[in-house]
Amino acid sequence: MLIDSESASSSEVIARIVQLEGRGTVLGDRSAGAVRVAVIQPFSYGFDTQTPYAFSVTTADLLMRDGSSLEGRGVTPDELVLPTADDLAQGRDPVLSRAVAIAGGTLDPAAAGKLFR
Repeated sequence: MLIDSESASSSEVIARIVQLEGRGTVLGDRSAGAVRVAVIQPFSYGFDTQTPYAFSVTTADLLMRDGSSLEGRGVTPDELVLPTADDLAQGRDPVLSRAVAIAGGTLDPAAAGKLFR
């Protein structure tokens, strides 16, 4: 499973479950650590002219099977694999290339970078 620093919420939960259950390998960067449950309460102000606004209120913190919370911590990948500045400039994706290698295949980082343009 591929994650990065912008992976948040349910993608983090799924990545951590994959780790805890031993169902696969998590690759990439540490995830965002944004998992708490929140309720959005919409309101409006005014009579003739309404101004809408809302509050987001945290109502729960998800605890994983091992008792840990992902909030503020994120998921640490099994294998830290990050593209370099040169990889990004050249359109290469070494993370996807590594994931394919773990699955038993081969995919050049340059070819991997062209898949999702």
